[in-house]
Amino acid sequence: MLALREAARGCGCQVHHAGPFLLSCTHGASGGCVAFKAEVCHLSTGGGASNNETSNGVRYTRLWGAPLTFRDIATQISKDLEL
Repeated sequence: MLALREAARGCGCQVHHAGPFLLSCTHGASGGCVAFKAEVCHLSTGGGASNNETSNGVRYTRLWGAPLTFRDIATQISKDLEL
């Protein structure tokens, strides 16, 4: 969560904790304002019952704002997190 928060702030987002694994973010870019949520979640690597490996990922949900601006910000945050 710390790395996600720092990556979002590094992109110029205002960040608020909305839950233990959930951030609420807003960004006022020149192309428009965007609000979104970023949630740290477990991702299954598949393989059935014998393969119980999981890894963490981030799920982004745009609440409002320009879709292209949202995509650019989410991509930049993901790159900063090295996902």
